[in-house]
Amino acid sequence: MKSIWINLPVKNIKKSKTFFKMIGFRQNRTYSKVEHFASFFIGENDFVMMLFPQDTFKSFTHNEVSDTLKGTEALLSIDAQNREEVDEMAEKVSNAGGEIFAEPAERDGWMYGFGFMDMDGHRWNMLYMDPPEERAGMDKMPEE
Repeated sequence: MKSIWINLPVKNIKKSKTFFKMIGFRQNRTYSKVEHFASFFIGENDFVMMLFPQDTFKSFTHNEVSDTLKGTEALLSIDAQNREEVDEMAEKVSNAGGEIFAEPAERDGWMYGFGFMDMDGHRWNMLYMDPPEERAGMDKMPEE
């Protein structure tokens, strides 16, 4: 496998483009002049997010678009470098018209984050994680 990206249905491409630009996502210049969909890069590794009108999205999935007022189809998570980055993003989201559903707060003594919804109700969270020493080595596999 070469890469992975996410496709999201949106009601209004123009409003969604504005929102994601305002919160700091980088627009994919390859598609910057296209008006019927949008593409953004997220993070250091340029994770790709594609935004499509709901009807176009349905034609890809052969399924209805989830009603984000009734349920959550996924939680999209963004890694933060520190607490300040979390607080700055929360402010950007609020200024851009997003809805914060979980205010910035500490969780479990080693995570600091917040949750928000974009213009179409897709749920996102941003977390800064500083795991305790005993947890830090848990990602290492024991030798067999």
